Parts: sequence; C-alpha cells; structure tokens
Amino acid sequence: MQYAGRPVAEVLDAFREDGLNFAYSTNLVTPDLLVESEPSPGEPLQIALQILRPHGLTIRTEDDIYLVIRVNDDNDSPASPQQALPESSPPEPEFESIAVTASRYEILRDISTSRFDLDQRTIQNLPDIGEDPIRAVQRLPGAAASGASAKTHFRGGEASEIGVMLNGQRLFDPYHIRDYQSIFSSIDARAIEGVEVYTGGFPVQFGNRMSGMVLMESLEALKPRHTEVGLSVFNTSLLTAGNDADRSWVFSARRGNLDLVINPDLGSPSYYDIFADYTWDVTANATLSVNALYADDSVELILESDPEELERVVSNTKNAQFWFALDNHWSDELNSRTVFSVVAFDNQRNGSLNDEEKIVATVADDRRVRQVEFRQDFAYASTERHQLKWGLNIKYADADYVYRNTAEYFGLQALFIGQDESSSLDLATSPEGGAYAVYFADRWKISDQVLLEWGLRWDDQTYTDNSSDAQLSPRLSLMRSLGDNTDLRLSWGRYHQSQEINELQIEDGITNFWPAQRADHFIAGIHRRFAGGYSLRAEVFYKDIQQVRPRFENLYDPLGLIPEVQPDRVRLDPRSAESKGLELSLERADGPLHWWATYVLSEATDRINRRDQLRSWDQRHAFQGGLSWSGSNWDVAVAASVHSGWPLTELYLVEDGEDAAGDPVYVAIPGPRNSDRHAPFASLDVRIARTWELQRGSLMVFVEVSNLTNRRNECCLDFDLEEDEDTGELEFERGLDYWMPLLPAVGVLWTFR
Repeated sequence: MQYAGRPVAEVLDAFREDGLNFAYSTNLVTPDLLVESEPSPGEPLQIALQILRPHGLTIRTEDDIYLVIRVNDDNDSPASPQQALPESSPPEPEFESIAVTASRYEILRDISTSRFDLDQRTIQNLPDIGEDPIRAVQRLPGAAASGASAKTHFRGGEASEIGVMLNGQRLFDPYHIRDYQSIFSSIDARAIEGVEVYTGGFPVQFGNRMSGMVLMESLEALKPRHTEVGLSVFNTSLLTAGNDADRSWVFSARRGNLDLVINPDLGSPSYYDIFADYTWDVTANATLSVNALYADDSVELILESDPEELERVVSNTKNAQFWFALDNHWSDELNSRTVFSVVAFDNQRNGSLNDEEKIVATVADDRRVRQVEFRQDFAYASTERHQLKWGLNIKYADADYVYRNTAEYFGLQALFIGQDESSSLDLATSPEGGAYAVYFADRWKISDQVLLEWGLRWDDQTYTDNSSDAQLSPRLSLMRSLGDNTDLRLSWGRYHQSQEINELQIEDGITNFWPAQRADHFIAGIHRRFAGGYSLRAEVFYKDIQQVRPRFENLYDPLGLIPEVQPDRVRLDPRSAESKGLELSLERADGPLHWWATYVLSEATDRINRRDQLRSWDQRHAFQGGLSWSGSNWDVAVAASVHSGWPLTELYLVEDGEDAAGDPVYVAIPGPRNSDRHAPFASLDVRIARTWELQRGSLMVFVEVSNLTNRRNECCLDFDLEEDEDTGELEFERGLDYWMPLLPAVGVLWTFR
C-alpha cells in the first residue's frame, strides 16, 4: 500500500477500521495534513509513528486507545510527551477539550535556525563506522570531521564547543578511547529515539557551549517487551526495552570488539558501556525517570612494536554518570522538569616513546573529577500566542590533576627552531568550585505568520579564579512563514563558553583557567518544501569569536601517541577568530527512496599577530550526498563525502652556520602556518542490510564498507633525515600519512519479544 501524499487522517482512519483504536483531534490532524514520505515497512503502529513524526506528532496509549498528541516542541518544553493529557481523563471519540489545549502548542513550534533531526532508523542505516549517533551528525552541512574521530567541528568552531545531552542531562566526556582521537561515542544508537542537532543559533536554555548542541532522548518502547542481540566487527550488544501501564524501561550493554579483531602488535583497545533508563508515572501528572550511563576503557595502543623503537600508551578510564529527571504537568499552561545528576570520572594515561634516533619520552597523566548538578526548567504557555521559559542550573565539582612527562630529542626532532635537547614537566593541582546559570526566554506569536523569541542567560564560575568573569548572553530568533510551505528564519545570539573544570591544559604546562570565550552568531535561513517530497534549505552564517582561549596544536602529526611532547607542538594565541559560510541542502523523500545533497562554502580563520590564519579544520568547499532505499526486507544506503583538503604547514631545513669542525649546522623552521592545503578528501561509503522475519522476531545481517574506493586521504606530514650511503650527506625527506583506508565490517542483529 502506498502512503506518501495521502491525508494522515485517512491513513489513521483506515487503521481504525482494521481494529486499531486511533483517536485524534481535528485541530492536530487537519484534513490538509499529508504523509510527507513513504514510511518503512512495519506494523500499523510503527507506520503511524513514522508518518506522524515529521508533523511534530506522536502517539500515547490510553486504556487501549492510541491517542495522537503533539510532541513537546522537540525539547523546547521540559514536560514529558506522556504528560500532554492527564491519565485520569480517558479520551472520548471526539476531543474538543484536547483541541482547545492543542492549539496552545502552536506557540511551541521550533523557530531556531540551523536545526536538524535524524531518527533512529536513519542513523542505523547510514554507512557510518559503528552505528554511532554522534558520528552520524558528521553528515550534516557545516560539520567538519576527520573520520578517525567521533568528535566534530560545527561551522568552524573547535570540537570541544559542542554539547551532548541525553534525557535532559549534558553528558560528561561521552567518548571511548578518549586519549587517542575519541574514536567512538559511548551512546548506543539503538537505545535512543534519534538525534536533534543545532549547528548554531540554539535556544537560550542551552549554555556554556559556543558552536552547537546534540540532543537525544532514550528509546520509547512500543511493545511490552522488545529485545535485541547484536554482533559486529565493532561491538557485541544487548538491548531490552518495554512498557506496561505506567512504566517503561530501556537497558543497553555493549562491548567493543576492536581488541578481538586488530593485530595484537597494535595493542588492545578494550572498552564497554552500559545505559539504563527506568521511567514511571508517579502520579497522573508527574513522571520520574532514573538514568545511568557507565563507560569503561582499558586501552593499549602501539604504533611501533619494535623494542628499539617502541611507541606505546596505556589508558584506563572509568566514567560513571547517574541522573534522575522529574517531569511535572502542573496545569494545561505550566510544565516543569527537575534534573539532579552526579558524575565520577577517573582517567590514567601512561606511555613511552623509545626511538633513540628521534625522541625518547615518557608520560604519566592522572585525572579525577567528581561533580554534582541540579537543573530546574519551567515552561508556561498562558495563551496560544505567548509562552515563557525560565530556569536555573547549579553545579559543583572538584578535580585532581597529577601530570609528569620527560622527553629527549635526537636527529631532526632536535633541530626544530627553539627546541631544547630535553624537557620535563611535573605538575599537580586540585581545583574546585561551582558554576551557576539562570535563563529567561519570552516567545510571542505576533501574527499567524510571525513567531518571535528573545532570551537572556547569565553564567558564572567560581573555580576559575577569574574575577568579574560573569557572562551575559542575549539571543533573538524570528520565524516568518512565507506561505504554507516556506519559512524564513533569522537569529542573532551571544554564546559564551567557560573552561570547564575537566578541561585544564595541564599537559601543556598550564595550571590556570582562562576567561570565558565569546561568540556572536548571525544566521539567516530559508526552508522551502515542494510537492513530491522535495525540500530545499539555504542558510548563511557569520560567527564572530572573541576572547579566544590559547590552544595547542601539532603542526604535522595530529595522530601522535603523546602529542604534547612532540617538537611540532605549538601554542596559538589568537586575538579573535571568525567563521562564515553558505549552506545549501536539497533532499527528497518519496516512497522507499530517499536522497540528499548538501554543499557548503565556508571559511574559518584565527587572527594571530595581526594576520588571518586558516583554522586547521577549515574546509573551503564541502559536499555531502547520498541515497537510501528500503524495501520489505532490504535496506541499502550509499553516502559520499568530498571536501577541500585541510590546511597544512611546510617544514624547511635551513643551514645555520658551521660547527667547530667546519661542518654545516642545520635548523628546522616551519613555514607560514596553514598556508597550503592537503589534497581534497573524498570517501564513498556503502551499507547493505537484509532482514528475515522469524516467528517471534527478526534477523538482520548487514555488510558495510567505509572508503569503498580505498582512497588515500592525506592526513599528516612526516619529515625525516636520512644519511646518503654514498656521500654521507644528510637528506631531508618529506612523506605523507593518511586517514582511514578501506574498512569493511559485517554484523548480525537478532530482534525478538
């Protein structure tokens, strides 16, 4: 049966005739509300959810009745979707009372710029390494990533400028193998409903991040029991979810398999994570959710296994996060969410480099953080044209840092200009203190076509010892409807980011916290929906960054095991920075076929010594595209990524006089920073999955290939000095290292009840 283009009400009525008790208000499911794209095959309830979600609608079960309600503004309102109506008032076939209440939710329509949604099925079908929801956002326009790391840059910002939230809680360092590229996130894609992403212009309730937010909510089970067991190259996983009359739960456990599949000579990257969410309705108008996320890494990495040139690092990390969220539906107008959380984080890193022709070094890095946090959010919609939001956030944390390193340099490494023959650090510090925030937002429906929101946020920190460093962040957003299918969005906002207590740059000899950075976002975007499932989106953005924090980079080899002791390590002290660009996106979802294409023209620069220098992740031109097709038993997805090569800095060996014996003395001098570029990056990725229906479930097998063409995408420069066997003269050699080669993966998933 074909669904795309049909009225949503007609489809629901057909399901009702087949015996499913659907009920809805005609104010929500209007006669002109059409199915935007063909849903994936499944049971009627699953199909209904798919066709409702693009319209901001979902389903709540009430005494065997499937009630269509509006999603609470994609996290704008802190109330749980389950609290749209009191449970003590079972619905009748007609819902005039619901219709009156539902009309208030028009004011909750999201008006922010630069917002994207990826549902769970999209994330799972994308050909991305490890079905990682954080990696999936690297497909969005404005994102820049190497492919080796799960971390991403949004619109020229640093990777640390993106916040990740799950069930109302901002997660603390949610990555595996954090001491070497943060290769995977600790979030199971199958345990969440999807991902909501702001690449800029996000609302005032989100603070202390300058570039973007990644928001997730845990899986909402549609059946009393649901279990999945998976096995792939990347992990072994177990997920179970379910619900009954007033309770629901999700439990996920994953073990990484990299240590089982890679050559033992390269080390043993062992890790696992556990997530649990238990939710129940305490009363008809209050829902309590208890959440826990635990990630454990025991990682050994070896880049050079020859004992005479051993490069080895061992990293152990335990990251425990626990929080509960209480959603209260005080009245039809007032909702609130209360979140209390605790974090216990421990990380130890020990490593050594033993190449007597280059560098001999050791590192011992021990970090511990304990954190408690309280957050309170309110949303009050007094009329269908006016909504207020306000809240506060209180956090207290203490940390311990103990850091030591030693290094001796030989050969070319000893010739870098300004490089001493040896160096060492021995530092320890124990900062502690609080962070506080208050925000207020006021949203008005000025007319049937115009929505306006202004907001103000205040933040302060006590552990930084920076007096008078409180931050005030005003923001303004406007949406203007230009007809039924076109929206114009404008936003301006100030975004501050303080250095958090776990972000001390002690490995580079810094034991103080810097003042908060500041970024002003200016964004204008237009979104046009066409017949046939086409959608066109265009945005221009400008980001002005001030009070930029000093940072440290490696000019030539960002993949070093102990990057802070390498001689190409440099400190950058930008006076300011800016990022600007144009993003174009076109997609079509029609029937089982979905395709998309994006193009971004952008530039990200630092102002250093009165000169503009490209940021190391700048990509002048970037293209993302792909298509996916879903049949009754098959899912096929192809995705391509092409962008300008990232900037590079050359190194020159220059004669600098003679020694006592009259032999020439050389010094290695970097050229102008980031004045050249690597070759363009390109990757073609493919995923094919086949599903077999079983008596009580299904079995899915997939094959995935990243970088199908095995393109050698340039990553790093490698310089060396070699002695000519005939003449005895030193030869300066320049080589290249590369990002990931062709990477195949296979997996199987068994789903049952």
